[in-house]
Amino acid sequence: MYPIPFTQVFINDPFWSPRLNQNATTAIFHQWDQLEKSGCIQNFRMVAHQEDGFREGWFFADSDAYKWLDAAARVYATNHNEQIFTLMDSFIKLILLAQEEDGYLYTYNQIHFPNSRWQNLQIEHELYCHGHLIEAAVSHYQATGLTELLDAAQKLANLLLKTFLGAGAWATPGHEEIEIALIRLAQATTNPAYLDLAEQFLERRGRKGLFGLSILLENIRVNQRTAQRDKQREEYYQNHPDRKTQYKVPAHNASQKPPFAQARWMISAFSGKYFQQHKPIRQQNKPVGHAVRFAYLQTAAAKLAGMRAYTDLIPVLEKSWDNLVNKRMYVTGGIGSLPLLEGFGRDYELDPEFAYAETCAALGMMFWNWEMTQLTGKACYADLFEWQLYNASMVGIGLDGCSYLYNNPLASQNTVTRQEWYQIPCCPSNLSRTWANLGGYLYTCDEDQIWIHQYVGGHVSLGVETLIRLEVTSNLPWEGKVSIRVTPKQAENFKLHLRFPSWADQAILQINKEKPQTIYPDQQIGTQTASGYDPKDSFYHTIERTWHPNDLIEIEFSLPIRLLTTHPRVKSTQGKIAITRGPLVYCLEATDNPAVKLFDTVLDPTSLKPEHDPQLLGGITVINGLSKDGKSLKFIPYAFWANRESGDMTVYIPTA
Repeated sequence: MYPIPFTQVFINDPFWSPRLNQNATTAIFHQWDQLEKSGCIQNFRMVAHQEDGFREGWFFADSDAYKWLDAAARVYATNHNEQIFTLMDSFIKLILLAQEEDGYLYTYNQIHFPNSRWQNLQIEHELYCHGHLIEAAVSHYQATGLTELLDAAQKLANLLLKTFLGAGAWATPGHEEIEIALIRLAQATTNPAYLDLAEQFLERRGRKGLFGLSILLENIRVNQRTAQRDKQREEYYQNHPDRKTQYKVPAHNASQKPPFAQARWMISAFSGKYFQQHKPIRQQNKPVGHAVRFAYLQTAAAKLAGMRAYTDLIPVLEKSWDNLVNKRMYVTGGIGSLPLLEGFGRDYELDPEFAYAETCAALGMMFWNWEMTQLTGKACYADLFEWQLYNASMVGIGLDGCSYLYNNPLASQNTVTRQEWYQIPCCPSNLSRTWANLGGYLYTCDEDQIWIHQYVGGHVSLGVETLIRLEVTSNLPWEGKVSIRVTPKQAENFKLHLRFPSWADQAILQINKEKPQTIYPDQQIGTQTASGYDPKDSFYHTIERTWHPNDLIEIEFSLPIRLLTTHPRVKSTQGKIAITRGPLVYCLEATDNPAVKLFDTVLDPTSLKPEHDPQLLGGITVINGLSKDGKSLKFIPYAFWANRESGDMTVYIPTA
């Protein structure tokens, strides 16, 4: 199957259209302003010799600017906003001025350590930054048809070919991303050498001997360089005291850390697991280490498997995914149970309050799920994509489009609040580029088949043998009604595959007002997942017929309130349940429940009833219920919490 680009899909959906509009008109400009305020864009001006100053931000801060450019290009591809184009153009001019003659661009080294390149590949993220520049260039080219930035990206990529193609096991990035970028560049330019280098970066992982010693030595070098930079900063601001407050780098995100978090991070790093450097990729069948790194590695490996028909990689990827879903994923679809490590703990180690569940990790999982959907044709991957879209990732952005959560615990005792920016602001623009690309995750085609993976309102024209128009109307996530109008140019026989979501007990399907058909899921008893949510309950319902213009499919999915229990080995949530309805996980937030103490309340599970409240949080369906002692409880969708005053929140509540 092949995907339909988001530029060919027009979204007109009561839930998603306002969010995508806000992404394009508010969020993208807020993010640029924050990059300016924190000095990130100024770093490029200094390298370009346009202004004087001192470089601020982490060594990988360049990537945040590139990710914004990637998001802006995807937004521009469908709305052609001239203000966005002007901002992109001004930043691209800076990039071209800052780039060295041979293609190198990494402001940390260019400012602090001139002529020093690729000294600390595991820690300092040069290749990660290069990757996001290349991705931004591909997106900009696809959105505008202009080649200036794409040419610069190819110049950089050609330098990487010269430096790393055919190199040894040392030549791998500590944070995966360059592999995805090189694959996208290979697709955009039809240059197979970029794909060759992406493959080598992947295949070298886990092959470096004495990795623990090498990472120790690298850490020493990084600390020495950091000390040099700090001394440079001190000297600069002694000579320029008036510039000390010119740029403000925000604070770190807050998280609750379990005992021995530092020690566990060190063990993971020195063993190579933190970097996914502990084994070659064909032997990595369990999720370990840093969660975002892991998800990007899996995404790249799945892309490679599809492009080069490496069928031996697919079972490894499937086993890794199964292990994640069955043992190491929260009910929201969030991944990464250990703060500081920002990654995976042991099997079933899923404490809701310690959950890190970084927004970028959820997005990385969605990228991987999308690649696995195309690679295997299995519905479970599209189902998890939807679940993470509505829960683990959506929670990362506030209703104002200008406030964010970096990590996403499932319980908070007033310890987490939204911020307008973070010291490491990787998540905001990652969300924006994913939302801008939403239309590209809805449909795929084959010679005589069409798949609808997500039910988002709008229309698309696509080809099987001739041009076919699909018009989708959806009331999700609040109601289960979906209609699909199928209009081929002329009568045509083909298969239409409709995803039956795991959250539905049944669906009533009717074609052209004929006799309705009730569809039930297969009643298979499989392995209980750690969270109680199981995307493997999803499947594709196939309709093969001769379609005529204006054929109408109407579907009504049931939206039962479900009480999900965790696996017995998840000790922290025994005796408690999580409430879901449709694709949404629900939570209790203190501001809605002032009369109760959230963490001392026991639910009467028979009391739950949904109610749509058009005035609350922009219009949401709440679930009302009672505690065992008769007090009223109001549950809201987890993705909507932390949009009012700060306070306690919990997804899990005891029933006895």
